[in-house]
Amino acid sequence: MADSMSQFAGLGVISQEKSTFDGATIISMSPTFLYSGQGMSANNVKLGARWNSKVPDQVALIPSYSSSAARGGSAYVNISGMEVNIDGEIKSFRTAGLTQHESSSYNPVSRDVYTKSEGTVVVPWDVLQKMMAATDCRIRIHTGSDYEDSIFSVERIPGGQSTVKFSLKEFISKVDAVRVAR
Repeated sequence: MADSMSQFAGLGVISQEKSTFDGATIISMSPTFLYSGQGMSANNVKLGARWNSKVPDQVALIPSYSSSAARGGSAYVNISGMEVNIDGEIKSFRTAGLTQHESSSYNPVSRDVYTKSEGTVVVPWDVLQKMMAATDCRIRIHTGSDYEDSIFSVERIPGGQSTVKFSLKEFISKVDAVRVAR
């Protein structure tokens, strides 16, 4: 039931398209939950992914922070990079370009502005494969002067909610099907 509700809410949804510009196949996964490692809670930053057949040996991981700002509050974060700890081996990656900030709507009753901040971290495809196969994989996403740590190797938060690793299995399966067909 939790997986259906996540899909309905747009979390971890996989899509595939053909670029009208260069004919590339692009497979995307909308951002979904990262497990904080504390009880039944997820982190504030979610993680999505994007793969392009014209650059098959790389994948873009998309840290995404959604929030709301009420009457002058700040709801944007800058995403500057990501560290990945794969069974004790730590790799660091910087974001490609600036964090994208947008506001999607305004609620005149509560006076909330709904916001989103997204970064792009490009990693080698084999690093994503190692992350998925690891016994213990952790992610640290740097947000301005702070960071959030996540336990990537957990597929479900206690209570049943799926995490990014669960959704990435389908994403990788779709990418592998395109890679084999090439």
